[in-house]
Amino acid sequence: MDSHLNIRPARLKDFDELLFIEEQAHIYPWPESTLHWCLEQPHLRCFVLQQKTTIVGFAVYECVLDEATLLNIAINPDFQAQGHGRELLRQSLRELDVTIARIFLEVRISNEAALCLYQSEGFIEVGQRKNYYPTAEGREDARVFELDLE
Repeated sequence: MDSHLNIRPARLKDFDELLFIEEQAHIYPWPESTLHWCLEQPHLRCFVLQQKTTIVGFAVYECVLDEATLLNIAINPDFQAQGHGRELLRQSLRELDVTIARIFLEVRISNEAALCLYQSEGFIEVGQRKNYYPTAEGREDARVFELDLE
Protein backbone atom coordinates (compact mmCIF):
# COMPACT_ATOMS: atom_id res chain seq x y z
CA MET A 1 0.00 0.00 0.00
CA ASP A 2 1.38 3.39 -1.01
CA SER A 3 1.78 5.52 2.11
CA HIS A 4 1.35 8.68 0.01
CA LEU A 5 -2.42 8.35 -0.05
CA ASN A 6 -4.30 11.12 1.67
CA ILE A 7 -7.95 11.94 2.04
CA ARG A 8 -9.59 15.35 1.92
CA PRO A 9 -13.04 16.82 1.33
CA ALA A 10 -13.99 16.99 -2.35
CA ARG A 11 -14.33 20.47 -3.86
CA LEU A 12 -16.27 21.74 -6.84
CA LYS A 13 -13.01 22.24 -8.72
CA ASP A 14 -12.49 18.44 -8.50
CA PHE A 15 -15.70 17.89 -10.47
CA ASP A 16 -14.17 17.04 -13.87
CA GLU A 17 -11.79 14.49 -12.34
CA LEU A 18 -14.57 12.94 -10.26
CA LEU A 19 -16.87 12.72 -13.26
CA PHE A 20 -14.13 10.98 -15.26
CA ILE A 21 -13.63 8.43 -12.46
CA GLU A 22 -17.40 7.93 -12.10
CA GLU A 23 -17.80 7.29 -15.83
CA GLN A 24 -14.81 4.93 -15.99
CA ALA A 25 -15.51 2.99 -12.79
CA HIS A 26 -19.23 2.24 -13.12
CA ILE A 27 -21.20 0.41 -15.81
CA TYR A 28 -24.15 2.69 -15.00
CA PRO A 29 -22.55 5.91 -13.79
CA TRP A 30 -24.38 8.70 -12.06
CA PRO A 31 -25.46 11.51 -14.37
CA GLU A 32 -23.25 14.58 -14.36
CA SER A 33 -26.01 16.57 -12.63
CA THR A 34 -26.26 14.09 -9.73
CA LEU A 35 -22.54 14.18 -9.05
CA HIS A 36 -22.48 17.98 -9.24
CA TRP A 37 -25.48 18.22 -6.89
CA CYS A 38 -23.71 15.98 -4.35
CA LEU A 39 -20.75 18.36 -4.14
CA GLU A 40 -23.08 21.23 -3.22
CA GLN A 41 -25.19 19.59 -0.51
CA PRO A 42 -24.41 20.37 3.13
CA HIS A 43 -25.79 17.01 4.38
CA LEU A 44 -23.59 15.06 1.97
CA ARG A 45 -19.94 14.41 2.72
CA CYS A 46 -17.76 13.89 -0.34
CA PHE A 47 -14.16 12.79 0.03
CA VAL A 48 -11.34 12.24 -2.44
CA LEU A 49 -8.38 9.91 -2.02
CA GLN A 50 -5.22 11.34 -3.55
CA GLN A 51 -1.84 9.96 -4.46
CA LYS A 52 0.28 13.11 -4.45
CA THR A 53 -1.88 15.38 -6.67
CA THR A 54 -3.75 12.61 -8.52
CA ILE A 55 -7.28 11.77 -7.39
CA VAL A 56 -7.48 7.97 -7.35
CA GLY A 57 -11.04 7.73 -6.05
CA PHE A 58 -13.90 9.32 -4.19
CA ALA A 59 -16.67 8.47 -1.75
CA VAL A 60 -20.01 10.17 -1.12
CA TYR A 61 -21.95 9.78 2.13
CA GLU A 62 -25.36 11.07 3.11
CA CYS A 63 -25.45 11.92 6.81
CA VAL A 64 -28.74 12.14 8.70
CA LEU A 65 -28.65 12.41 12.50
CA ASP A 66 -26.50 9.48 13.71
CA GLU A 67 -26.59 7.47 10.48
CA ALA A 68 -24.67 7.71 7.23
CA THR A 69 -25.30 5.99 3.92
CA LEU A 70 -22.45 5.38 1.52
CA LEU A 71 -24.09 6.53 -1.72
CA ASN A 72 -21.13 6.07 -4.01
CA ILE A 73 -17.53 4.91 -3.93
CA ALA A 74 -15.39 4.78 -7.04
CA ILE A 75 -11.74 4.14 -7.83
CA ASN A 76 -10.11 5.13 -11.12
CA PRO A 77 -9.70 1.84 -13.06
CA ASP A 78 -5.96 2.58 -13.42
CA PHE A 79 -5.71 2.28 -9.63
CA GLN A 80 -8.14 -0.59 -8.99
CA ALA A 81 -7.16 -3.93 -7.40
CA GLN A 82 -4.36 -2.26 -5.41
CA GLY A 83 -6.15 -1.83 -2.06
CA HIS A 84 -7.17 1.77 -2.75
CA GLY A 85 -10.89 1.05 -2.33
CA ARG A 86 -10.26 -0.38 1.13
CA GLU A 87 -8.03 2.58 2.01
CA LEU A 88 -10.65 5.05 0.77
CA LEU A 89 -13.37 3.28 2.76
CA ARG A 90 -11.32 3.19 5.97
CA GLN A 91 -10.06 6.77 5.74
CA SER A 92 -13.45 8.23 4.75
CA LEU A 93 -15.20 6.47 7.64
CA ARG A 94 -12.69 8.07 10.02
CA GLU A 95 -13.49 11.50 8.54
CA LEU A 96 -17.21 11.28 9.30
CA ASP A 97 -18.55 13.16 12.31
CA VAL A 98 -18.11 11.39 15.64
CA THR A 99 -21.90 11.47 16.04
CA ILE A 100 -22.31 8.88 13.24
CA ALA A 101 -23.10 5.51 14.84
CA ARG A 102 -24.12 3.41 11.80
CA ILE A 103 -23.19 3.23 8.14
CA PHE A 104 -25.48 1.71 5.51
CA LEU A 105 -24.79 0.85 1.88
CA GLU A 106 -26.17 -1.13 -1.04
CA VAL A 107 -24.16 -3.42 -3.32
CA ARG A 108 -25.09 -5.16 -6.56
CA ILE A 109 -25.48 -8.88 -5.85
CA SER A 110 -23.08 -9.51 -8.75
CA ASN A 111 -20.33 -7.22 -7.39
CA GLU A 112 -18.13 -9.87 -5.75
CA ALA A 113 -15.17 -7.55 -5.15
CA ALA A 114 -17.29 -5.01 -3.28
CA LEU A 115 -19.12 -7.70 -1.30
CA CYS A 116 -15.80 -9.18 -0.16
CA LEU A 117 -14.44 -5.75 0.75
CA TYR A 118 -17.42 -4.70 2.86
CA GLN A 119 -17.73 -8.05 4.63
CA SER A 120 -13.99 -8.06 5.43
CA GLU A 121 -14.36 -4.54 6.89
CA GLY A 122 -17.08 -5.67 9.30
CA PHE A 123 -20.26 -4.78 7.40
CA ILE A 124 -23.17 -7.14 8.08
CA GLU A 125 -25.89 -7.90 5.53
CA VAL A 126 -29.23 -6.63 6.85
CA GLY A 127 -31.49 -7.05 3.84
CA GLN A 128 -31.99 -6.96 0.10
CA ARG A 129 -33.67 -4.55 -2.30
CA LYS A 130 -35.35 -6.23 -5.25
CA ASN A 131 -34.63 -4.85 -8.75
CA TYR A 132 -32.60 -1.99 -7.30
CA TYR A 133 -29.92 -1.56 -9.98
CA PRO A 134 -30.25 -1.30 -13.76
CA THR A 135 -28.60 -3.96 -15.93
CA ALA A 136 -28.42 -4.70 -19.65
CA GLU A 137 -31.07 -7.39 -19.11
CA GLY A 138 -33.35 -5.36 -16.84
CA ARG A 139 -32.79 -4.99 -13.09
CA GLU A 140 -30.56 -6.53 -10.43
CA ASP A 141 -31.08 -6.93 -6.69
CA ALA A 142 -29.00 -5.09 -4.12
CA ARG A 143 -27.70 -6.45 -0.85
CA VAL A 144 -28.00 -3.96 2.02
CA PHE A 145 -25.18 -3.80 4.55
CA GLU A 146 -24.75 -2.04 7.89
CA LEU A 147 -21.65 -1.26 9.91
CA ASP A 148 -22.08 -0.42 13.59
CA LEU A 149 -19.44 2.09 14.65
CA GLU A 150 -20.30 2.06 18.35
